[in-house]
Amino acid sequence: MEKLYTNGTVAESASYETPFADIQPRREMEDRTMSSEDFFSNYFQEAESPFLRTYEATSSNNTVTETQEEYVNLLSELNNTEFGETLYELANEVEDTWRSKVSNETAMGDKYIPFAAQQAQGYFAPLIKESENMIDRIAMHFSGNNLADHSEAELESFFSNLEFDHAQYSPVQEQFFGKLFDKVKSVVSKGVSLAKKGIAAVGKLLPINIVLDKIKGLIKPLLNKVLKFAIGKLPKNLQPYAQTLATKFLNLETPVSNFSNDGESEDELESIQTELDNHMAQLLFSPGESEAETLNMEYETSFENVERTNSYDSNESSDASLSDARQKFINELKELPQGESPAPAIERFLPVAIKLGISLIGRPKVVNFIAGLLAKLVSKYVPANIAQPLAASIVDIGLSAIGFETYEAGKADLAYEAITNTLEETLQNLSGVDEATLNNPEALTMNLLEAFETAAANNFPPQYIKEELRPTKQKAVWVRMPRNMPVQFYKKFTHVYDITIDPQSASSVTTFRSLPLANFLTDKYGLDSSKPIKARVHVYETLKGGKLSTISRFEKLPGLNAKQPKAWVQLLPLTKQAASLLLKEPGLGKDLISKKLATRFRVKGGQRFYYLEIDGARLRIPPVNRSEHKHSEKGQPQSATESRSADIQAIINFIKSEIKLNYYFSEEDAKAIVEKLNKNDFLGAAKSIRQSIKTVLNEMLQKNISTKVKIIHEAIPELYLEYFESNQEQFSATDVLGKLAGNEIISKLVEKISELISSKAYDALVNFFKARAAEFKDAQAQPQDGVTVKLSWANVPGMAAIRTIINAIRGNLSIGNLSDLSMPNLQVPDISIVADKKFD
Repeated sequence: MEKLYTNGTVAESASYETPFADIQPRREMEDRTMSSEDFFSNYFQEAESPFLRTYEATSSNNTVTETQEEYVNLLSELNNTEFGETLYELANEVEDTWRSKVSNETAMGDKYIPFAAQQAQGYFAPLIKESENMIDRIAMHFSGNNLADHSEAELESFFSNLEFDHAQYSPVQEQFFGKLFDKVKSVVSKGVSLAKKGIAAVGKLLPINIVLDKIKGLIKPLLNKVLKFAIGKLPKNLQPYAQTLATKFLNLETPVSNFSNDGESEDELESIQTELDNHMAQLLFSPGESEAETLNMEYETSFENVERTNSYDSNESSDASLSDARQKFINELKELPQGESPAPAIERFLPVAIKLGISLIGRPKVVNFIAGLLAKLVSKYVPANIAQPLAASIVDIGLSAIGFETYEAGKADLAYEAITNTLEETLQNLSGVDEATLNNPEALTMNLLEAFETAAANNFPPQYIKEELRPTKQKAVWVRMPRNMPVQFYKKFTHVYDITIDPQSASSVTTFRSLPLANFLTDKYGLDSSKPIKARVHVYETLKGGKLSTISRFEKLPGLNAKQPKAWVQLLPLTKQAASLLLKEPGLGKDLISKKLATRFRVKGGQRFYYLEIDGARLRIPPVNRSEHKHSEKGQPQSATESRSADIQAIINFIKSEIKLNYYFSEEDAKAIVEKLNKNDFLGAAKSIRQSIKTVLNEMLQKNISTKVKIIHEAIPELYLEYFESNQEQFSATDVLGKLAGNEIISKLVEKISELISSKAYDALVNFFKARAAEFKDAQAQPQDGVTVKLSWANVPGMAAIRTIINAIRGNLSIGNLSDLSMPNLQVPDISIVADKKFD
């Protein structure tokens, strides 16, 4: 028998099944991954309803102060779901300032980041100056005045009459300025509110001009974080750092939980906003100027502090160094003498490419074993006489879709790239690898072989792969893009699908936020989804650190290219459902957890997306100024936001015993309803409303409760369930089940309240349209895009009891039995209609 390596671990190459078609299998591999569902099934079944058990809490008897209530309310007002989207667009634009001037960022080495920062300075400088001037104008108006003397009407009049000349700004810069303006307005309004309640009620307050001056000092560090996001250097644990501020201020005994930290940048934009909001809120509540100054210094240096405490794992590397390592490995394979094993080259490449949570430093036997096994699997394709036809096959199946560079067509480099891609993907996608697996040759071998099968099927032409392992029926392969740059950011599938989207598929396939594809087609392109739509489907996969905007920057398709504003929003998640119904290729799809599908901004490496190229269809961007403040430029500048699809937001304010629900009808949905109302077709209008609310909006709410329901409660500064419901690392083993029980109860309470809101809201809206349809028609006639219907319930009975329970669960108070708890009693809500998307 032939051994891989004589390092104490014996491996017989003949006993392994490989994915390649010319090698016969010896045995089938079994998936031995254990599921945690069975272990917890009985427990979660018991916790299905929050009212099945008695929950006792015997923590401290801290009372909730008025200051804490006001602080949490301000955090909620500052939080804006669209602010993250604006930061993303800002990062895209600032990246464009240097991307077109850099042909090889790897070759620039240490000069790259200083060059990018220098280019970004010219983009940010006027924005910083105008933002600071705006804050100075507001501070000057309020300095020397008694804040308590200002009425709400006077405040609203002052802010609405401020004018700014932004003729030279891009729509995205204007959008950022408007969102920052809203945050400053919220701080001032809260300051006035606190002053009216009397200093004794909330403690000492700094003069508002000093608070605003400190807020002005946050702008440059904020934009520096946006720049770091653009170049992929933002630390991964900003969120817990930011939320620690709120935890200390609210005297919570249980620390708020961390964002998930899996080495990817999925929640960075939310982290930036959370950190900013917490600092702005604490500046208003600072007891003295020295404390405020300390907060500013902490914000300016938080970046460096986080970086020092959160250095990358020794096995991880930057995209540039990984690119260098890839090219070096490819060159070594090309120069490998005939008959020599590639194991030593793989051994050198392995520490850079592997993505394990366990360091391999000091484990030479494990490294040798992995390198030896992978060498046996790929060595056959390394010799030039085999690599050349392999490369030719890749060019042949990808020439029309990818457009390989001329110099690539006659070389074997593509073959070595395919080998490198396969090994890198194998190493990065190992599953179930822990200490026990690393010390068990058989278990490690099974994990490697399974990961290798998948990776080889993705990166080798199908004729090289056993038929049963091929993920597609097409003669196609994944190729790294863009081809003309030393660093690649995404992969593209070399087959373009010609499909017809029938109405049933359009209604069944869901995209981001659980929104049907039919809504996307209608709202983004103005297409009639009730009729068949022909499309060419282009399929992509992100690489580590990749962003959707990067794909649109380098593609050159009609509608998906660098010249098309907001082009990246047309990339939709290729789930197994979408791949099956649209492409008839379920193997191409990858399912994501609901959190990843809640927004387009949480993209990580290895996720797949598709773009629909439809003749005559172009992304619609309405020429509407969406800023809340006045604009002195004549006319309506182009919006930074494309035509949006239906959306929903629920707000459960336990402090005020208030519940709100905001329904956003897209322009096309609103137009369809108005057309029927104008024809006195009230039955048809009711049917359209039912379609939008029952089958889209309420469905979206129920499937995305953790991201769609804002919770205002002194024990939940996180505001959303997704940020605290899964983290158990800070608890001892004996506390885990108890903490799971508490989180489960809170989640179920919010879920039950959300279901109740949905039911009551629909009934109220049906009655509303019968009596007040004219208000909806007036809002739809406005130049803004779409209509928001706002429902609110004030002084809701039963909210106080639930508020106390949440305090107990999170460790602030003590309570007794939950068995008699009843849900909030919702009566008839107040309803208002506004043009545009207006969420709180």
